[in-house]
Amino acid sequence: MPFNLLEAAGAYVLVRPMNWALRHLDGLSYRLEGTLLRRVLQHTLFPVALIVSLYAGFELAANGVTFNSLLTLVLLPFIKGIMVAPIERLMPFSRKWLEGGNDTSVDLILFMSGAFWNGFGKYLLQVLFILSLIEVLEPYGHGLWPAELPGVAQVFLLILIKDFFRYWLHRAMHEVPFLWRFHAAHHSVERLYWLNGIRSHPVEVVIQVFFYALPFALLQPSAEIVMVAIMMQLCIGAFQHGNIDLKLRFWEHIFSIGDNHRYHHYPNKDVGDSNYGGEFIVWDMLFGTFYNPKNERPSDVIGIGTAPNYPMTVAGLLIAPFLPDQKVFGPDNERTSSDVPPASEPSLRVGEART
Repeated sequence: MPFNLLEAAGAYVLVRPMNWALRHLDGLSYRLEGTLLRRVLQHTLFPVALIVSLYAGFELAANGVTFNSLLTLVLLPFIKGIMVAPIERLMPFSRKWLEGGNDTSVDLILFMSGAFWNGFGKYLLQVLFILSLIEVLEPYGHGLWPAELPGVAQVFLLILIKDFFRYWLHRAMHEVPFLWRFHAAHHSVERLYWLNGIRSHPVEVVIQVFFYALPFALLQPSAEIVMVAIMMQLCIGAFQHGNIDLKLRFWEHIFSIGDNHRYHHYPNKDVGDSNYGGEFIVWDMLFGTFYNPKNERPSDVIGIGTAPNYPMTVAGLLIAPFLPDQKVFGPDNERTSSDVPPASEPSLRVGEART
């Protein structure tokens, strides 16, 4: 099939050379363990990245929305990969997550196709006259948005409001069986790393476009604020799916990053149906879905506990939600929380008590 050929080509042309280059950092990674430098980086890397992204976002938006600024936004995911992938290799949460099978090729294809499906979703919005509704709401939106606030406050307010809608959509994707069919593609991953945060079924991507259109249409923030917010979302997302062993206890009570999202990917639904926030964790705290026990670290065993045989190819991920019998992906006996071992191997750098 064409997708299989693309996956194989991606593995040989991009993934294998990238993994070969990154393996040269393994020796330095082991030497970093237990050092003062590593401890300093574990506490400072996220807040420094947050500040730098905020500053860079406002610098990028200073000249307005131009071709160069839009091109930069398009290239940002690749820039993020160039920066985050070496850090994952140097300071991994789990060494088991450093390399996968064909998952990186699959994620690259889904990333590229995601751009098409976003565009397709916006086209559907036009066809279904939702843009007409936007025009009706426009006079009200400009009055609703607090443009007099400082730019930083506007950026975080926009992300927080968008995250409210994202929280409820994400929660519905878990709790409504029909929607879970499509969201399961995201939870099929068996490791978390910088790229697979974008692994989504095209139907879910289109649903997101519809769901996020109305709040943006009503509030009408400036294009510059939206641009900076996108920069911040990419930064936070890098620490949500990133395989980086950081000390984030304070920040994990504000943002949906680190262990918060690792618990969300647990195969046991009693644990995994939690921490739905996209960028902030505040909505989980308010609505009772926050899960992050004190003095505990999550396991590196993730996936869909009820569907360990879920397909891992692009074609399989696209077709899977439409199969009438979803039990075909299930095990003989459903995995429970007792089957999820504590990740306590020192070489994996997990299982430590929090500090």
